[in-house]
Amino acid sequence: MASTAETNLKPGDKRAWLIVVGLGFLMGAGLQTILAGAGNFIPAICMELQCDPGQLTLWITMYAVFMAISQPVVGRVWPKVSTKLITTVSFLVSIVAMALMGTYNEVWQFWVSGAIIGLSGGFYFMVAGPYLITNWFAKKTGLALGVMGIIGSILGAILSPVDAAIVAAVGWRSAYFIVAIISCVLALPFTLFVFVYDPAKLGMRPVGWEPGMEDITAGAADASGVPEKKALATVVFWLLFLIGGIFALYGGYQNLWGFAVEEWGFDSMFTSTMISVTILFGLVGPIIGIIIDKIGPWKTSFCVMAIQLIASAGLLFFHSNQALILVLVFFFAFQGAIVGTLMPLLTRDAFGARDYTKLFSYMQIGIGLIGGFSAPVVSFFYTSYGTFDAPLYFAIAIAAICIVFLAIALVCMGPMKKKLWVEAAPKDDVVPAAE
Repeated sequence: MASTAETNLKPGDKRAWLIVVGLGFLMGAGLQTILAGAGNFIPAICMELQCDPGQLTLWITMYAVFMAISQPVVGRVWPKVSTKLITTVSFLVSIVAMALMGTYNEVWQFWVSGAIIGLSGGFYFMVAGPYLITNWFAKKTGLALGVMGIIGSILGAILSPVDAAIVAAVGWRSAYFIVAIISCVLALPFTLFVFVYDPAKLGMRPVGWEPGMEDITAGAADASGVPEKKALATVVFWLLFLIGGIFALYGGYQNLWGFAVEEWGFDSMFTSTMISVTILFGLVGPIIGIIIDKIGPWKTSFCVMAIQLIASAGLLFFHSNQALILVLVFFFAFQGAIVGTLMPLLTRDAFGARDYTKLFSYMQIGIGLIGGFSAPVVSFFYTSYGTFDAPLYFAIAIAAICIVFLAIALVCMGPMKKKLWVEAAPKDDVVPAAE
């Protein structure tokens, strides 16, 4: 971002934090409502349409596949198109696709909506936060991502019982339209009036920016970093790609805790308590963000992976006490910090701002495609061995493999930067970033 070198830009702190709040609302009204809130509708739909839940929920798999398909386009479009336009249109398409589910009478129609939600949601679900926050924050990036996450989680936790109450009051068909309207009221004011891609477009500089700092606007032609084509051929890129996807496999455990609880000898109510504890993990997002800002994304990632390994081993060997299980399940949820907060920062730190939007969109392909099959993979281990010990051994293996991959990536990053890093282009070559 050439203009950030100009010291006459005014601080953009207030606008930056307003964008963080808006991103939290966009996450809660979009991602949380459409995906996490789907469970409020599934039982009623299956009862009326006389279909199998596994068959119906294939729409979520369709979402994951088509979200991955959208990513190569997403990374190229974001720096060139108005942020207000791209977030508003993609949000509305995904919400309309969800609302139309209230009119369906065949299971395959839900699959079509899932594909549309994947294609449109791919433009904002997981990328809007990292793209905007890394542009608007030269410092406190981790904290901002954590605050965004906690706002989205709290909003999702509030909306879920509201959605359930609406379904109970008016039926699932009408509820889809009511929920869609609520989501629009929450998100559209921010997408239409608050989001701007480049702080310099408003005559502002990022939070914490100081003269002499490296350019930070993602996708700007004058930014320094590793070019896309060269980055895609590096060991560092593919290791981070695999880490994101493999670690996303932890997401499949939450929906299967009921099998573990039954095996451990506790009642079904304890399962819901475990899920609630998992959701509460979102409250520590800002704390993780502060840690990232203090020690950096690489050291934080090692710590998170180690905690994930210890929590997995603890659940495997020490599951006779309910209180201890709840503590371990809370720390087991640390996987969300890797996928949601650390992956974008690791990618940015490794490859710089130059082609960050493109490279992070590729990372999302791994997270979507591999992580999208997390529940079937975890279920496979459980059904194949007839005990939940097998998925927990697999959980230990996931953390161990990712720690090794991360260590290799860190070792390789220095030589890669020395060989492939390209410094900022002359101002004459600059392509203006989108608003």
